[in-house]
Amino acid sequence: MEAVNDPVTVTIEGKSRKITKLQATAMQLATRAATGNDKAIAKLLDWVDEIESRAEAARPSEYPFSEVDKKVILETYKRLRPYNERESD
Repeated sequence: MEAVNDPVTVTIEGKSRKITKLQATAMQLATRAATGNDKAIAKLLDWVDEIESRAEAARPSEYPFSEVDKKVILETYKRLRPYNERESD
């Protein structure tokens, strides 16, 4: 990971920029895929699929709180609101 996070200077649209080696590699792969290189297309799509799968697995479930959690949060919220807003409870 240290190696891929090392900065390199590249020219993008005529301007010098510092990006990581990983970013430079991804850009080169995407560029090759965009030109129709079959191997690059397959590798890029596999890479994107893997990244999306990892992101999906890392996402919390749709309902990360239990009913008890929701009740505690609601009661805490009610206590923290300004006094003049509490009268409607």
